[in-house]
Order: sequence, then structure tokens, then C-alpha cells
Amino acid sequence: MLLPARRSEVAHSASSGARPIARVTDSSAFGLCSEDSELRVGARQQLRCAPRWSCLPVACVLGVCALGLSAGVALAAGESAKAQLHAEKGLRAAESGDLESAEAELRQAVGLSPVDPFYLGSLGVILGRRQKLDESNVFFQRALQNNPDESSLRYNLASNQFQLGQSRLARENLERVLKARPGDKATALLLGMVLEDLKVYSEAARLLSSVPELVSGRPASVIALTRAYYHTNQREQARQSLRSLLDLPAPIEAVFLGAKTAAEAGDFETAERLFQYIGKTYPDKGKLGYNLALVQFQAKRIPDSQATLLELVRTGHQSSEVFNLLAWCYHRQNYFEEAVAAMDQAIALDASRESNYFDLCTILIAHQRFLVAYEAVKKAVEVAPNSFHGYRLKSWIEAKLNYRGAAVATWSRAVELNPSSPEAILGLGRAQWIDGRSKEAAATFEKAIGLFPRDARLHQEYGRMLLSNGESGDSSTESRAILLLKTAIALDGLLADSYYELGNLALNKDNPREALGYIETAAKLEPDSSKVHYALARAYRRLGRNDEYAREIRAFQTLKAQEDKIERDYALHSEI
Repeated sequence: MLLPARRSEVAHSASSGARPIARVTDSSAFGLCSEDSELRVGARQQLRCAPRWSCLPVACVLGVCALGLSAGVALAAGESAKAQLHAEKGLRAAESGDLESAEAELRQAVGLSPVDPFYLGSLGVILGRRQKLDESNVFFQRALQNNPDESSLRYNLASNQFQLGQSRLARENLERVLKARPGDKATALLLGMVLEDLKVYSEAARLLSSVPELVSGRPASVIALTRAYYHTNQREQARQSLRSLLDLPAPIEAVFLGAKTAAEAGDFETAERLFQYIGKTYPDKGKLGYNLALVQFQAKRIPDSQATLLELVRTGHQSSEVFNLLAWCYHRQNYFEEAVAAMDQAIALDASRESNYFDLCTILIAHQRFLVAYEAVKKAVEVAPNSFHGYRLKSWIEAKLNYRGAAVATWSRAVELNPSSPEAILGLGRAQWIDGRSKEAAATFEKAIGLFPRDARLHQEYGRMLLSNGESGDSSTESRAILLLKTAIALDGLLADSYYELGNLALNKDNPREALGYIETAAKLEPDSSKVHYALARAYRRLGRNDEYAREIRAFQTLKAQEDKIERDYALHSEI
């Protein structure tokens, strides 16, 4: 935080008649808190939890404040003596660590001299030290109203804004400061971190790399620069940045955070090397081992990940997340029973963690154990009754099990939880249609298309439903269906079912030439669909193209056999 005031700037202000709130450039001002706090959270969050001024030694803070006060008093001729007295008492209280009294005295000073930028800025600093950042901003902004060109005030305001997550506002203020002070390294550092937070990675990398003396030794800044390098495809520079963490006096937490940063960027080799570097000294062996196993899993070294996890279990570092990842290791190696057993253990260790149930469902569904998956998903929505994902998964399984009424009720709940989701409304309309509630389904689709007129899937599914219901020969229903399907294609030309339905309709109306164009497109988009190849065979036969007909019939027979096998396996497993 910028504090009143730097000695050189006090001397300058004495000759100019101004009383700036100037910046401390001591290295501790950019240490960004204690290492523990800093390394657990990102730079912005870390600043927010322990503002920079709170990391400065009290003697440093108040020594500087005293200089600022001397300058302020010297320049305050003609101003309220009471305001000066309250300000002096406030700064002395701050020096003794009594921030509550310091705040009270400085408020008195501001009350007596409400436009004085020195008093306003000093109160802003004390409020910041008390982590009253929003109120601190109010006083910095008031000070800037009377002294808009004072860069130090603006820097302080930007620092607060960054800590509060207001990175866009912080950027505007810091760019203004840097324009006024082009070579200011402290501003370049903070602006670089703000830009990295805003994902403006190229400029963030340029600014942060321009002040290596401020970045080095400060883990949050090193991590910000590393992320910027990774996101601008400068992998070797990112690795060099991470290596600098090893030179810190107590690098353990910094290296751990660096390893996670590398993993997030997909640099699994570097991440694993950093985790192993602190393997003997990192205090939380379970946390370290899990993250190492996760990196190995992400790097597709599944047996290595499994071995790391089993060693954690053997040494007593058992947790829900360890068994969850172990289950995925087994699943990727097609060890079904072991995967289910491990996931059951994950649930036993933390029955409130909904993701365990969803992951178990995913593994069971992959092996077509839908009945067991249904029991698991019911438990998941019991644990997390407001989980949109849970109800969406439950309705999918119900559709597989042909639980039509239950699927309607489940999708209705999903729509309640997320009424702005086109997927949820589409699912409800489909479920109502399948359950024979055509009028309800039509009302659902009409409402959905009104809300999401450019969602191609809604037009397609409503069109398919109307074609199915219009088989009795209702021409108006059929015309509406054709319009909906053509609209779906206009909105999204990759929807194979829309082409198939239009082609199949043309075939049924004895118009094979029109049908062929639609069905050939459907076959290109969905080459593994047996029904598409069968429709294509019909079209070729009607047109007398016997070679193509024979080819498509063979394709249909092959694909249909595969689909029938899947259905038989599904029926078999559903009974288990």
C-alpha cells in the first residue's frame, strides 16, 4: 500500500506547496503477505485476505507516516490546528498499534478539514490496514477529487480495487499512473498482476518481466508471470520463472503452488518434478501425494498414478479424494469391480460429497449398469437436492430405463432449478413427448422456442415430434414440422437428424431425388447410424442405382448388428 510519505517526495512537496500521499518502495511493500497466505490463494485473493500494508513492519509504516505528518504540518499553515492535532494523535496511535484510535483521530481530522488530501489519504491507509477496503476507497476517491493528478493516491486506490476483485477499475487507474510516471517499476509490477488476472497475458508478461528485481523473491508475482508465460506459449520462460522459486529462503509452499500452476498449463513433466523436489520436506504428505498422483493421471501415466495412490493408502493417508482418483485409475484400465469398490470407499469416507456419486454413476453407465447407477444418482440428488447436474443425470438414466413418468418429473425439477437452460426445457419436452403427453410437450416446445428462438435443437426436436404425431395425414402439422426442421438446419447445419427426417419424409412421399440430397448429408454428418444408411439404400433403390443400394444395405446390416449387440448387452447388464 502507498503510505504517507517518501522522504524525497516530502522534500519535493515542501517546495511545491502540495502534500502528496506518497509511495513506499521498500521491498516489503511488494511481498504480498506472509508466504503461507500468499501460496494458498491467487495474487488478487491473497491481497484481499491480507492487504499489503498489513505486511509492513509497524516501525516502517509509522516512520514513513511520521515523515508525511511532518511535511503535512509544515505545509498546513493557516489550516485548522485541531485537525493537525488529531492527525498527529492518529498517526502516533497507529505507531503504537492502536488502529482503532488512529482511525477515530483521523476521522476527526477529516471532519475538520474535509478536502485535505493528506488527511483523507492517511485515513484511507488506516482503513486499509483495518481491511475496510470499500470505505478506504471512499476516502482515496475524495482525496483524488481535489488532487486528481496525484499518482500515489490513485495507485493506492487501484491496489484496493485489485484486492476487492475490481480488476478492470484497477487497470484504468494503474494505466493512468503509469502514463504519468512511465518508468515507475512498482506500478508496472501491480499492473502486470492485474492484467494477468484479467487474462491479458501478453501485456502482463511484458510488464512483469520488465521488473525482475521486484518479481523475484515474491511468489505471487512469480506465479503471475509464470501463468502469463504459459498462456503466451513461452513454456521455457515459464519453467525458468518456476525455477526461481527454488532460490527462496523457504520455498516449500511456493514450489507447491508453482507445481500446480504448471499442471494447470498442461506442463505435467515440470509439475511432477517440482512436487518431487519438495517430497521429503512438504508437511502434508497426503496433499502432496494426491496432487502428484493427479498430475500422473493427467499425463496419462495411469499405472504410476495408481501406484502413488496405493502408497498413500498403505501409509495411512486415506481420503475421499484419494479413493475417487484411484477409482478412475482402475476404470481407465477397465478394472470394473475395483473401480466400483474404490468409489464406494470414497463415498464411505465422505458421504456428503456429491461428485463421488456422479463419478460412480459415470463408471456404472460406461459398463451399462443402469439400475445400479440409478440408485447412485438418487442418492446424489438426496445429498444435493439443488443440483441441476444431478437431476439432469437422473433423467438421462430414467430415459435409458424407460421410466417415462419419472423422467418427466425429474426434468421438471431440473427446469425449476435452472429455468434459463435450453437443455433442461428440451429434456422436459422430449420426456413429455415420449410419455405420450403430446399437448404438454407442444406447449413446452412453443414456450422454449419463444425464449430461445435461435436454439436449433429445440426446432429440430419439436419438428420431429410433430412429424411423429402427424403421421395420420394432418397437412398443417406436417407443414409446421417441415418449417421447424428447415429452420433447425438454417441455424445449425450440422444436425444430422434434421436432414434425416426431411429425407425420410420425402421418401415416404415418393420423391427420392429430393430425399437423396438430405440423406446423403445426414450420412456424412452421422456415418455410424444404421437408420441413415437404410434410408440411403431406399433412396438409391428407388433411383435404380443398384451398386450404391447394395453398398448401403451392407453398411446398414453391419451397423445394425453392432447396435443390436449393444442393446442385448444393455438388457443383460440391466438384469444384474
